[in-house]
Amino acid sequence: MVGGFTRTLSSFVYRNFFKKESVYFTTIVASGVAFSVTFNTMFDRYWDKKTAGTKWEDIKGDYVAN
Repeated sequence: MVGGFTRTLSSFVYRNFFKKESVYFTTIVASGVAFSVTFNTMFDRYWDKKTAGTKWEDIKGDYVAN
């Protein structure tokens, strides 16, 4: 059962994403951009939480009069 599903899935992926070079290229580029945006967003959120209270935006009011 698993082998049949794997073959069906791989056939679907090959037919729809890898058979034509233009679609293959577009899939790779779009995946790379999506990964980059997602990774950067998640890391920025993590870093902002980890360094909360120590960044210039957080302490600016203590040193600069508005």
